[in-house]
Amino acid sequence: MTFSKKDPIDALFRAWDRPDSPGCALGIYEDGEPLYMRGYGCAQLEHGVPITPTTVFHVASLSKQFTAMAVGLLAQSGRLSLDEDIRRYIPELPEGPLLTLRHFLHHLSGLRDQWDLLRLAGWRPADLRTTGDILRLVTRQKAQNFAPGTRFQYINTGYTLLGIAIERVTGVSLREYTEEHLFKPLGMLHTAFQDDHQRILPGRAQAYSMRPRGGWKINVPPYETVGPTGLFSTVEDFLLWERNFLRPIVGDAAFIQLAMAPGAFNDGRPVSYGFGLMLGEYRGLPIAEHSGGDAGYRAHYLRFPEQRLAVAVFANALEIHPTVLARQVADVLLEGRFQSAPEAAADNGPSGHELSSRVGLYRDQWSGITSKVELWEGRLFLVPSTGGVYELLPAGPERFRFLNVDAECQFTSAGQMLVKYGAQPTGLCERVALEACGTKALVGDYAGTYQSDELGVRWVLDVSGEALVLKRERFPDARIEFTADDEGTTALGDFHLRFTRDGGGRVNGLSLCAERVWNVSFARL
Repeated sequence: MTFSKKDPIDALFRAWDRPDSPGCALGIYEDGEPLYMRGYGCAQLEHGVPITPTTVFHVASLSKQFTAMAVGLLAQSGRLSLDEDIRRYIPELPEGPLLTLRHFLHHLSGLRDQWDLLRLAGWRPADLRTTGDILRLVTRQKAQNFAPGTRFQYINTGYTLLGIAIERVTGVSLREYTEEHLFKPLGMLHTAFQDDHQRILPGRAQAYSMRPRGGWKINVPPYETVGPTGLFSTVEDFLLWERNFLRPIVGDAAFIQLAMAPGAFNDGRPVSYGFGLMLGEYRGLPIAEHSGGDAGYRAHYLRFPEQRLAVAVFANALEIHPTVLARQVADVLLEGRFQSAPEAAADNGPSGHELSSRVGLYRDQWSGITSKVELWEGRLFLVPSTGGVYELLPAGPERFRFLNVDAECQFTSAGQMLVKYGAQPTGLCERVALEACGTKALVGDYAGTYQSDELGVRWVLDVSGEALVLKRERFPDARIEFTADDEGTTALGDFHLRFTRDGGGRVNGLSLCAERVWNVSFARL
């Protein structure tokens, strides 16, 4: 078959098309048939194995659509209900407001995210994480980030609980259920949930990341947890998954329509997340998509339902950005069919003066987390107190998109910054006067031992010179940088602290926030 756009598409992957580098597998599907599939780069650097369309990748959060499909099939057969409280299936969860499976499917649960919880509870990146570890930690939580159904927040915990519910209803593992009811019927013979990290997967790509001084190192996720992640697949198998959306074998047309429909908040407003897929637009055309990333694995699946076109890009290096590549592939394939021009390039954006006017400290009204907007060498960056550094690229009047992340922020004349993820508002930040930074209290006022029953940890805050230092088991000491009275973040910028005081003004505890874990309580002992 002759593919006329082969050369411009191959050019997009040229940087990774070499035998001494990790790379990508690309799948392009039209009307449920293969249009172009190819590998670029190396699947295993140690053995010089090239990437092909049959190379097996960990696809991280692309797993969610398969977990959601399994939930939908069980609901369709009457074995579970999308509107039933999750505690019917997992009764050991703490009491609280109604939490339905539908809340979890559409990320409306308000639960605290499992990855942040594990990190705060003392897990290091190389530690093995299991579904049992996550469930035990979730059952200790006494509060949620917000009331279910009132806001959107992308939370992995809900999909872990969906996986557990599937296992308890069916009596078999999520891996076994999906193999029998999804993958075998579709012919996806190289796709499976990996619930045993020691299980051998023929054809698997190794994952890598670049060392600071150059050279590749192995970077694989130490997981034995499935539901939100844990799926391994190939771009060849994803052709069969795409075909099922167009000509269903698993489920029927009505079921596929339900899976592709947006969820809804309690007040009826739509939320742009279906059954494990983000729903939105790209350059004026409707899309359904999802990205995934764990350790050195990266993946993106992009569907244009009206054009019956889809793109899958799986990668085995942290430095590769499949979301960007998939959209660039779509730009080539659908040239002349989009409703709008490509997003504005950074060099056509605001002047340096306009960028500098955005610099400052912002506080989220919902979580209390602070973020700095900083200007480095003419480029704008968002630096949350909970960790991460995100470059902001001009995308329209007062609007900036995150580099390599499906998120954006918009500044208002009232001094606010609205943050959106997947077109859904996730943060509303007020500008804070920089002179308000720091604290009037003596750092010794905060010294002591603090305990969190929810995390099962004790932390020590000690004075070193004129600084307050956090001491945690298994982690380096971290200096606290105050951003306001009784508030601060670590010098590493991985979470935000708010100290509490009793009626006499004595510090008696603290409240801890990470990106997707809000207001965990610590008592001062």
